[in-house]
Amino acid sequence: MNKPVKTLPAGYTLAGSITLTRTADLLPMLIWSLVLPALLLLLVVTVLCLTHQIADWNLFSLHSVGQIAAFFGGMLLVTLVMVIAHEGLHGLVFWCATGNLPRFEFKFYYASASPGGWYLPRRVFMLATLVPLVTISLVCLALIPFASPFLRCLLILLAVFNASGSAGDLVVALRLFRLPAETLSLDNGTSVYFFIPAPG
Repeated sequence: MNKPVKTLPAGYTLAGSITLTRTADLLPMLIWSLVLPALLLLLVVTVLCLTHQIADWNLFSLHSVGQIAAFFGGMLLVTLVMVIAHEGLHGLVFWCATGNLPRFEFKFYYASASPGGWYLPRRVFMLATLVPLVTISLVCLALIPFASPFLRCLLILLAVFNASGSAGDLVVALRLFRLPAETLSLDNGTSVYFFIPAPG
């Protein structure tokens, strides 16, 4: 099965799921939400070393109320940009794969994009799952060496926040990687269900 479908084909059976409401799924997400930012920071240091900027590591200084306000305003802007870009990239892959606009959900504590009832093949769903982590990380790492100290700090925050927010995506991708190539995935925003052809 290499095309998205609206109806689960005959002979497919549920092979598992990942959901935000199950403790067994939340624990690996929590672990990866700490590991991914740490790995991203190592990549940032590597980029600064390779561009001979590690000696100029001091990001910027906060010497006034205005600078402090600008920093927290920047953090708020980074968070907003991260959520929109992250979910937008998910949605872009869903849209290209299905031809239908994806379903977005934004709450105070949670944001999601889903393909809206489509069963997606393994390769497409793997791409949709990983593209925000890979794309946003690479863009930030590419821009950091050329940015001013303040903008550099915001780019690092964007990369780190996005990496932490990609923990659930990585857990889904790792589970999907262990499933057969014929797997179909149904994403409703808070849960992902995996279906595989029944044996025999």
